[in-house]
Amino acid sequence: MKKRVVLIIISLIVVFLVGLLFIIHKESNTIILKNDVFTYELGEDISADVFYYLKDADSTKNINEYKIVTDDFDIVDKTLVINKDVEKVGNYNINIVYKKLSKKVIIKIVDTTSPEFTTFEENIKIEQTSEEVDLINNFKATDLSEVKITIEGEYDLNKEGNYEINVIATDLSGNKSEKKSIITVYKKEVIKETPVIKQESNSNNPSKEEETKPSTNNNTSDNTASPQPETPSPRYRKDISDTYITQINAYRKANGLNELPVTAEAQTEADRRAKELSTYYSHDGVGYGFGEIIGNGSIGVDFIAAWKNSPSHNATMLRDHTVAMAASVYEYNNKWYTIVSFRMDY
Repeated sequence: MKKRVVLIIISLIVVFLVGLLFIIHKESNTIILKNDVFTYELGEDISADVFYYLKDADSTKNINEYKIVTDDFDIVDKTLVINKDVEKVGNYNINIVYKKLSKKVIIKIVDTTSPEFTTFEENIKIEQTSEEVDLINNFKATDLSEVKITIEGEYDLNKEGNYEINVIATDLSGNKSEKKSIITVYKKEVIKETPVIKQESNSNNPSKEEETKPSTNNNTSDNTASPQPETPSPRYRKDISDTYITQINAYRKANGLNELPVTAEAQTEADRRAKELSTYYSHDGVGYGFGEIIGNGSIGVDFIAAWKNSPSHNATMLRDHTVAMAASVYEYNNKWYTIVSFRMDY
């Protein structure tokens, strides 16, 4: 009887040990994951290290036999890279493979990051106008997906005043960034005309009486007066206008402002206006987006000095919101019609 009991006990022990070995063997050949779904932020590196996805990977035997197999990613430097032109939010699949076993893992890419403004005008100054103005050009935002910028708020570009608007940048996932901006609508600047400045008589030139006084030289055959010089044909004096650009830029630099480039657009405006001033001296013809200072007077007059002594003209030369300029001098009927055109940045 005792022998029989001993045999039963031994048999139970053997069955227990065999079962234990089976369980151990089975576990050593099973893929145990930390999770079935792993979430990554858009733009974040996605791990291609199999350890990252296995539970108790450090204690897993034959770890080198585990690998990642996927059609959605390429493996580059231990990182999973989506094999498409653009990484987008959504669910992607990888498979953890061990021998003949395989388990699917879902890689979920989400976008919870709001766009970031890279260009933002907090105060937009616009000259009063009834024309449409694309305010969106004053704002830019960046994100890992496409960004749309919209503007909320009421404003009237045909009426002076300050208007508050709300600028919203929204990405494809609906994340938003919002900031406030002020639109300042102001009247078109009207610059008073420069007083006509007459050049003083040069002592080396004969007076009017001397010019018309007949000759008393007894050696001359007759008393015919000397012929007067002809009035030169109308022309542009680029040699003079170039000196105005140099002087104004030096004046701006001395006052801590940036020097202004001469652009083809500004030069076209200046040449057009200079010739126009010779027949109609007024600010009425100024082009949209330009400010100007003008003057007319005898050939050789120092317009720069006159403009500096005029508060309105001086302010225009030293204006901050200016991106370019050009000067033109049109010589007509022994007079200079002079203009400096400033391209404004509102």
